[in-house]
Amino acid sequence: MNIGIDIDDTLSNSFETIFADSQKFDIEVVGNDGKVNNYGKISNHYYIENMYTWKEEQYEEFWTTYFIKALIEATPKMYAKQVVQKLKQEGNHIYIITSRYEDELYKNVEKETKNWLEKHGIIYDKLILNAQDKAKVAKEYKIDIFIDDSMAHCKKIQAQGIKAFWYTSVMNQGIEDDELTRVYSWSQIYHLIHQLFD
Repeated sequence: MNIGIDIDDTLSNSFETIFADSQKFDIEVVGNDGKVNNYGKISNHYYIENMYTWKEEQYEEFWTTYFIKALIEATPKMYAKQVVQKLKQEGNHIYIITSRYEDELYKNVEKETKNWLEKHGIIYDKLILNAQDKAKVAKEYKIDIFIDDSMAHCKKIQAQGIKAFWYTSVMNQGIEDDELTRVYSWSQIYHLIHQLFD
């Protein structure tokens, strides 16, 4: 099978890293009090943009300052490495599919992403960056199963006839959707893959 996997808040604990920095930025740079909106109820991966009421230039300053730091410092989800390794050993193809992208502001994203995957021993067949439309990418690469924390991505992917596992994160835990299979750990993902596809 071809298995597509998101990175941020699916393989890694990105939110926990970036949230601490967003609070620091909100208080020390913007001059607010750290109050956030929609905590636990954000259906896409634009967590920070849906939590604060910063001006456009403040978002740009925040991401320019902290984006690469978050890519480097995020820790992997428990058992992600082991489960991905087992899936690969069983003959599956692993596609890491992420919305992360490079431009003039965000440089070295591909390099730091590859370094992070290697550092944490996460094996894969192909890394695909700048996947803003993950349903299109999943269809192009004939993905059979996709794992992502974004409800929006999972719904679009599942509409293509691809099985989506919706990874529970701090920022989506307050949303319900009966059409998606919500998962809570990599151990559960491994169990469900074998339960559904063996």
